[in-house]
Amino acid sequence: MRKTAVVAAFLAVALTPSSAFAWGTAAHKYIMRRAIDLLPADIKPFFVHFRDELVVRVVDPDLWRNVGWEDDPNHFLDLGVPEFGAYPFTALPREYGAAIEKFGMATLKRDGLLPWREAEEFGNLRRAFESFKRNVPFAPSDTVVFAAVAAHYIQDAHQPLHASNNYDGQLTGQTGVHARFESALFDRFESRLTINPAAPVAITNARDFAFDTLLESYQLVGPLLDADKAAIAGKDSYDDDYFEKFLAKVKPMLERRIAGSIAATASVIVGAWEAAGKPALKTEMPRTVQKVKK
Repeated sequence: MRKTAVVAAFLAVALTPSSAFAWGTAAHKYIMRRAIDLLPADIKPFFVHFRDELVVRVVDPDLWRNVGWEDDPNHFLDLGVPEFGAYPFTALPREYGAAIEKFGMATLKRDGLLPWREAEEFGNLRRAFESFKRNVPFAPSDTVVFAAVAAHYIQDAHQPLHASNNYDGQLTGQTGVHARFESALFDRFESRLTINPAAPVAITNARDFAFDTLLESYQLVGPLLDADKAAIAGKDSYDDDYFEKFLAKVKPMLERRIAGSIAATASVIVGAWEAAGKPALKTEMPRTVQKVKK
């Protein structure tokens, strides 16, 4: 764990994420920052104390992809592929072992692992919270790392194009729509968005929550692509006028999905904390003074 934290810190400084990553750097950081404000009083001071680090670390999973780590499949689930059947894709088992047995790991890596990755990181965060009870010295740093990582993947699940095999409009002649929606719109128009997240509700099953979120996202893919197509109609470049037209059509969707990401991020943190038994969180752990052996 400590090795992971060191590597993640290095990557956060050394690398710059691609604009093709979910929500883009600015949006991921915005979502993380806003989510901390939703946390209950028992844990909010801890996360406020580490707010700056959490905001930086929330993009770490995107940075891992730049150095050849096999993290790509963890950021999406390509619903819509024939193997999974029609909506709501019940041909895809939610239980990880059953999904592997049915489709094989190669297929799952191709089509995405996001719900299972979210469940894994939720478990890591729960264990980090539990370590406060044992006065583990690295409990605070482990909690920060796993809270940020778990936040990243559930935020990805709220981006509609992370739930579709037509993830970049490549199947409909709309290549580049992924970045236009998740990065360019937020970067250009953040000040014009009205983001009102709901209060967090503790998540008890991170895998199913991620699956359900992805199903919601999938239903938005068609309207999103239609909006992109209408905005570029009769034009030969994605200029300011295009983005104004695109925003006019998807603004409510964008606002709802970002607000949902904020609430979900807080809900994941609260859920893992409650599952750990609601331990008291300390920003620094007591250190044992070793005596010299004679």
